[in-house]
Amino acid sequence: MKKIKRIGALIAVLLLLSLYGFTLYAGLTASPNSKGLLMASLYSTIIIPILLYAYMLVYKLLKKRGEEEAKKRKDKQ
Repeated sequence: MKKIKRIGALIAVLLLLSLYGFTLYAGLTASPNSKGLLMASLYSTIIIPILLYAYMLVYKLLKKRGEEEAKKRKDKQ
């Protein structure tokens, strides 16, 4: 399980670093689409970590609740 978490964390770090790199690239280029690309990249840079944190929080809560219910069922038997 620890290996899966490490791989997931590494993928998340690489994703964020690539978003930062893309944001820098979009901000420095002078193409007609650069403003839209920059805004999309900045939005993604902010929203993706927030969503990942929210998903992890919900997962922890659901996992804890499932373990408590399993323990209650086991105690009833």
